[in-house]
Amino acid sequence: MEKPHWLNLPQDILLEVFRYLTPVGKANVRATCKYLQQLIDHPTLWTNSIIVLKSLQCCNSVFWRTLRKRRIRSVVIKEATQKQQQRMVNLLPDLTAVTIDVKKNLESLSTLKSLASLQKLQLSNKLQVLDQKLLREMAFFKHLTHLVVCTSVFIQDSSLCHLAELTKLQALTLHAGQKSPSLTSLRYVLFRLPKLKELSLSSVESWENLSLCFTSPEMTTPKLTERDSFEPQYISRLQLEKLSLLNSINGPLSDTALQQLSKVCSFSVSLSKPPISLNSNFVHSMLENLTSITELELSWTGPLAEYVKILPSGLASLDLISTRLSNVDVQLLSDSSGKTLKHLGLVLCSGITEIMLKRLPNQFPFLQSLDLSGCKLLKPDILVGFAELAFLKEIVISNNPHLTDVTLKQFQTLTDNRVHITQKNKRNHDRCDCYFSFGM
Repeated sequence: MEKPHWLNLPQDILLEVFRYLTPVGKANVRATCKYLQQLIDHPTLWTNSIIVLKSLQCCNSVFWRTLRKRRIRSVVIKEATQKQQQRMVNLLPDLTAVTIDVKKNLESLSTLKSLASLQKLQLSNKLQVLDQKLLREMAFFKHLTHLVVCTSVFIQDSSLCHLAELTKLQALTLHAGQKSPSLTSLRYVLFRLPKLKELSLSSVESWENLSLCFTSPEMTTPKLTERDSFEPQYISRLQLEKLSLLNSINGPLSDTALQQLSKVCSFSVSLSKPPISLNSNFVHSMLENLTSITELELSWTGPLAEYVKILPSGLASLDLISTRLSNVDVQLLSDSSGKTLKHLGLVLCSGITEIMLKRLPNQFPFLQSLDLSGCKLLKPDILVGFAELAFLKEIVISNNPHLTDVTLKQFQTLTDNRVHITQKNKRNHDRCDCYFSFGM
């Protein structure tokens, strides 16, 4: 059988074409011949890929050899014994990111200690109280830049302070299903991580005063434990640029706390229930005082009217989830950020009308991405109107009864395939969703 002419193209061109394939598409191409098998396994096609290992018991030598060829650096371990994890570490010594469900606590972490390049560690322990010994073991990974800990209950003692030894941390996520860590311990950690830029917390509604986390502690803080002689250097000012608070409700932040958060430019908040007073909650104090915020994600079922007048002007990215909208609210948003907004998400929002959708191109002419997940009013004629958005690169839709495959192809032809249309469900922001953290 004669070889197809397109196989004579330079490898660089073929690799660029294959880069746009889905994992299933790559697998289909890989199965055709040895030449394409080698091309599909080229590392450039798997950069930043995350491999989910449902059962290490099923992984044979051919599988591990393929992962090494692709230079896989990030894995999610669903089920494995200590012996199986050790074998994985031996075969993939260059892993930089590991997500693991910690069921055996210390045994699960001990196998990872030989990973010299490990930078991102994600631990899930949702059904148990976070073990003190496990917190001590986390302090061993001095080179970590990203740490995610998801558990059911944080113990209310000073064990969390061990995380202050991870002085290279740039991103920290602490999500609890029931009981959050103590404010005193968290404050101790935050003010001893000089490189920390991103912080994500959940279930903070039980905390009496969130401001305490972001208020400079006393210089005379107890040491970690009696056996520890290491005392991390105290920093006088936080360097946070990205703050996420899920399932939260609290009073307004103090002026001192707001000063410590003055560098925050990305703010994500999910309100688990309506605040007692809309004009005196921490969201209101953040939006009203931190004018440097350019990226905002707000998830709550109340009206946008309560916040639209205090939104920072010049927003570049805005995601509204389950929020009640009105034409007046959207116009006010256009007046303040219409010329700067590059991303707009109206996910599962109520109050959306066809008129509102048709006005979007005029109100936000510089949009590059638009997320309308759950919007059932998005019809073919409205979609055609989005072709006027000269900078638009992506539209996200889901659960739409009006847009057929034919309609979507016609729109892509109309825009010369400039706009990528994806259909996916927005993740639920009312629950902990740690497994998305390293997918960026």
